[in-house]
Amino acid sequence: MNKYVEVIVTYNRKKLLEENIRALLNQTFERHDVLVVDNNSNDGTGDMISAIHDERIKYYNTGKNLGGAGGFAFGLKKAIELGYQYAWIMDDDSIPEKDALMSLVNKGQAINGEFSYLASLVYWTDGKLFDMNVPDFQYNSRLGLGLDMIRKNKLLLIDTCSFVGCFVNLKYAEKVGLPISEFFIYGDDQEYTARLRKLAPAYLDFDSVIVHKAPSNKGADVVSADETRIERFFYQARNGMYIARKNGKVGRRLRVVCGRIKNILRKAPNHKVKRVWVTCKGTISGLFFNPEIEYAHRKGE
Repeated sequence: MNKYVEVIVTYNRKKLLEENIRALLNQTFERHDVLVVDNNSNDGTGDMISAIHDERIKYYNTGKNLGGAGGFAFGLKKAIELGYQYAWIMDDDSIPEKDALMSLVNKGQAINGEFSYLASLVYWTDGKLFDMNVPDFQYNSRLGLGLDMIRKNKLLLIDTCSFVGCFVNLKYAEKVGLPISEFFIYGDDQEYTARLRKLAPAYLDFDSVIVHKAPSNKGADVVSADETRIERFFYQARNGMYIARKNGKVGRRLRVVCGRIKNILRKAPNHKVKRVWVTCKGTISGLFFNPEIEYAHRKGE
């Protein structure tokens, strides 16, 4: 069996998913599988995948919408149980350049597998960096700036990254557990990659490039979101407070929330009360939110 697998989470975006899958199947590095986690789409996603006759594709329908967080937890659990060693995770609207996986594999080998994850460099469709997919990085007190790694391998030390092109070393995923399914959406990638990075260094690979075909290069914002999407920001507020609580930064988070409420009152085009209420409800919920972390192990262990 191949050591490498992509984990793709999808929900009712059949055309983008097909483009994503074909880009993965056409990678210059061919010894990998594609594991598709379908959050119970009703747009013919399963039929489309069946029509692509390639034994590398593994398709799983979850039976319900688990959200991005639940989908990635489901997919990583499968990847570990099936015995893969590395999982490259991304959304269904992520289109990797043909050498993107080859770069990750080569650089992972060059550093002898001593990494918790590698992050691909993500651009939007206009050729500019995708703002929400730029990894967080700062001076590392133990490893410094990692200048030698930049010079030798074009790898930059990072702290956290998004789930668009995150190449996970599954031996560490077994130790830290899976992404928190109960997050549903928002913050699951930041929480999880921070957890992984505690066990081994993480790097941004400048030569592994993905184009993220999201509708825009702007992050989700409760201030300007369409009325039908306001309720989703409960998860953003709750999960953000949970992460802050775990990191001892509740005071800083409350200042962020206050600033957000001020922006709602000043700039929101409508439904200001609803936007404030969702933000406050999520923030308060985050003070008491204690989800369990699920673990996965290779079958037979």
